[in-house]
Amino acid sequence: MVYENSSEGFTLMGFFEFPNSQFLLFFAFLTAYFLCILENIILIILVCLNSQLHSPMYFFLCNLSFLDICLTTLIHPKFLLTFLNMRSISFHECMGQLYLYIAFQSLEYLLLTVMSYDRYVAICNPLHYNIILNKKFCVILAVVTWLISFVDPAPIMRLVTKLPFCKSRKINHLFCDSVPLLKLSCGSITKLGIVIFIEGLILALPAFLFTLYTYVSIISVILKIQTAKGRLKAFSTCSSHLTVVSMLYVTLTCVYFLPSTSQSINDSKTVSLLNIVLIPMLNPVLYSLRNKDVKNAFLKLIKQN
Repeated sequence: MVYENSSEGFTLMGFFEFPNSQFLLFFAFLTAYFLCILENIILIILVCLNSQLHSPMYFFLCNLSFLDICLTTLIHPKFLLTFLNMRSISFHECMGQLYLYIAFQSLEYLLLTVMSYDRYVAICNPLHYNIILNKKFCVILAVVTWLISFVDPAPIMRLVTKLPFCKSRKINHLFCDSVPLLKLSCGSITKLGIVIFIEGLILALPAFLFTLYTYVSIISVILKIQTAKGRLKAFSTCSSHLTVVSMLYVTLTCVYFLPSTSQSINDSKTVSLLNIVLIPMLNPVLYSLRNKDVKNAFLKLIKQN
């Protein structure tokens, strides 16, 4: 039996495996959601109010924080309702969530790629940093990354929305992600696989290779610094970004590139939590704890209030 996509919705199963812990998990993830929103809002406010933070690095960091707010807000409301046994999601809501999730994931690795270029110029070509990454160029980079990210899911979504779903209406996941959703389809996904592969070659692979190139260049420059103190100081300016980039690519690899037979459903859900909970919550912390300018701006804001 093939269900009509326009009339039939889906059921998000969430963490149904833990029936006795639903309320506990609800409050745990609700707390994590509020912490994520609060941390990223505070970071954006600090950058906006403190003139010392009006630099390219913090401009892109604000974009990343705003993205994290959007990403968690996209996923968490429906995800939290699954703990209250309100698991239904309409077909159009599911497709909208999938479209925005793909767009936000694309935007995240593109922003991190742009930020890696920022660190590359700052360490490898510091004398021309303000000339190369001037205000106009930074705005152009930000606008282009946002535009590309929201165009990127269009070919994929056009094919996904036409798929017949007949195996089940239960999505054994935390939200409408592509991998668990496609498992419910009884139609051919060959063309979709080709489109995803081509988009990966055009967008994701160049972004990864460029990020890799920038850090190889950065590390080679840092190793040429004669003093250990100088090397440590130079590396500290990009260590937070390197940590965030590493976490993102590891989680994306685990979710989308490892064969489904090598990981259980629970493993997939756990790894997805890193993308929708842990990374957005850790981003402002990582960039703040290792940055004296941000900590000083935060202390200054507290004293003023």
